Parts: sequence; C-alpha cells; structure tokens
Amino acid sequence: MARNFGALVLLQGVNYLLPLISFPFLVRVLGVERWGLVSFGYALIQYFVLFSDFGFNLSATKYISIHRDDEKQINRYLNSAFICRILLGFLGFIILLILISTVDRFRQDAAFYLMYFGIVVGNVMFPMWFFQGMEKMKYITIFNIVTKLISFIPFFIFIREPEDYILVPLFYTIGYVFAGLISIYIIYFKEKMKWFLPTLAEIKFAFKDSSTYFLSRISVSIFTYSNSLILGLVCGNTATGYYSMAEKLYQAYNQLLTPFTGVLFPHMAKTQDICFFKKVFKCITSINIFLLIGILLASFWIIQIVYGEKAQMESLTVFRILLFGCFFTIPSMLLGYPFLAAVGYSFYTNWTIIVVSLLHLLGLAILFFSGYLTINTVAALVVVAELLLFTFRLRAVVHYKLFK
Repeated sequence: MARNFGALVLLQGVNYLLPLISFPFLVRVLGVERWGLVSFGYALIQYFVLFSDFGFNLSATKYISIHRDDEKQINRYLNSAFICRILLGFLGFIILLILISTVDRFRQDAAFYLMYFGIVVGNVMFPMWFFQGMEKMKYITIFNIVTKLISFIPFFIFIREPEDYILVPLFYTIGYVFAGLISIYIIYFKEKMKWFLPTLAEIKFAFKDSSTYFLSRISVSIFTYSNSLILGLVCGNTATGYYSMAEKLYQAYNQLLTPFTGVLFPHMAKTQDICFFKKVFKCITSINIFLLIGILLASFWIIQIVYGEKAQMESLTVFRILLFGCFFTIPSMLLGYPFLAAVGYSFYTNWTIIVVSLLHLLGLAILFFSGYLTINTVAALVVVAELLLFTFRLRAVVHYKLFK
C-alpha cells in the first residue's frame, strides 16, 4: 500500500503542477471566451469518456482485486471489458457525429469536437482498472505522466494567439492515444496477458456487472461536467470561462484525495479492515478542515496569482462558494467507494449519488426556468448537492453501525 500510495502521490504532483501552470497560461493567451469554449468542449467529451468507461473503473477494479490470484479468470474478464469499451466508444462516436450534423452549436466547431474525441480513444485503450485491481499503481503513474507531458508541454510551444484554441484538443488526443498504446503493450507483453475473443456470455457478464456502477459514474459527472456544459449552452462561452477558472481550482483540491481513494478501495475490498479505515477517515477529515480555512482566507490572492487581476472578481465568489462544498465533499468521497461500496453496500452507494444527481439536475432546471441561472447560483447548487450526498452516506454508516 505504501508503494502504491507513493506512486499515486507522484502522479498527483504532476497532475497538479502541469494544469496549474498551463491553464492560467491558456486563459491569458486564448482569452476568457476561447477558454470557455475549450472548457465546454472538454466537459462535453467527458460524457463520452464516461459512456465508454461504463463503470469499469469501479466494477473491474473490484473484480480483479478479488480474483487477483486467478490469472485465467482475470484474462477473460480483461478481454471482455475491452470488447465492451470498444463497442461503447464506437457508439459514442456515432452519437457525436449526429450532434455535429444536427445541432448548430456543435456544427460551428465540428473539427474542434472531433479532435477532442481522441481522448475517448486513448481512454478506451488504457485500462486503469486492471492496474488498480492488481495494485500496480506505478503503471498508472507512468501512463498519466506521459499523457500529461505530451498533452500540456506543446501548449507553451505552439499556442500563441486566441485562434490556436483548435490545437488544445489535438494535443490532448496525442497524449492520451500514446499512453493507451503503451498500456496495451505492457498488459499483453510484460504482464503476459493473452488476447482472445471471449464468449458472448462472458461479455454480457462484464457488461451487466458494470451497469450499476455506470449509473453512479454518470451521476458523478453531473457534479463535475454538466455545470460547465449547461452554462455554455445557456449563458455562453464567457460565463463558462469564468466558472471554469474557479471550478478547476475546486476540482484540484478534491483530487488531493485521489491517492488515498485509489489505494484504499482495492485494499478495503480485499481485507474489509474497518478499524484501519476509521483511523484514515478521522485523520483526513481533520486535516481537510484546517486546510480549507487557510485556503478560504487566502482565496483572493490565490485567484489573483493564478489567473491575474482581470478575471479576479468574476471567479473569486464562485471559488469561495465551491470551497465550502469541500467541507462535505472530502468526507463524502471517503465514505463512498473506498468504504461503503467495498464493505458490501455498493448498491446503496450508487443509488445515493444517482438520487442526488437527479435532484441537482432538477435544481438546474428550476434555476433556468426562474431566470436565476448564473455562475454563482450554479456553484451554490453544487454545495447543496454535496451536503445531501454526505448526509445520505453518513446515515448509512450510522444506521448499519459500520464504525462499531
């Protein structure tokens, strides 16, 4: 666990440094409006990523972790999951073509969205769930670092004016596809997995096993991506740009937890060590409170340093509102898949986030029809949704006496 945690910490370090350097650079070079379009396109393509993942990042991680000693069984599940993801990726591409052909908002920048789809292709080729289930996090670290370096470094070399926004999805595509090809090589040559066509029954099993997790994953995206998507459709690229500036920092803070959840989930699924989890939970939630207080006090200078004075006031309020949500987001994330799902309550965990996501969509609809849909009200709605999700998950822990 210590080695895996160290690998994921290194990964998060790269995930932090490159975006924190490149995103402010893109805001300054492309301008708020073009940055809003880049954020809108990225949010859109993440739905296709989630569709092609279909929850395998959770279901396959758990399955492989439990059957880690049975190489043949893992190999069959691996190939079945690959087939499912390839078919889902192809279906997603058809859907994108239909959107580009029928909706003016997407037809205007058709090449832009098509280039973004390379992220989906690379993601289909990269089975993070295999390495996570086998607890070989070093590979995840290597692939993600390669992806980030190839994607982000060219930004500083080739993007020099607002019209260069078209290059952003191109560089993303190159990075993701290259990392995907390396991962396939390692799985089938270094890890000695064999490629063969699984039976239809095995493919159906993998698909069905992941279906419940898919609902929860697509529900998570409502918090993560739909806000930028809806703001882009309703309020335009500029509003999306200001909201995205604050949201990127908010998401960066939440991603601090990724090394812990990435290591805890397979460990808890295998050991059911509740005593150990309680210690980790208390430690992380305590640190989270003190960190958030410090960041809230320094939020004015953080926005000013990262994005400059021009974007400061428009994004500052959104950033502060979203930070309040982190008081609930961090403990909620810990209680979710590293704990409840791993100790036998995956159904409850999945459906709580589905219910909260539907309520979040209802809230967005109310804001839209009442004329109050702004970047600040959307941020406040995110906080309310995160509070509800934390309440539901805490209720399960208390009701089933899991900490006792």
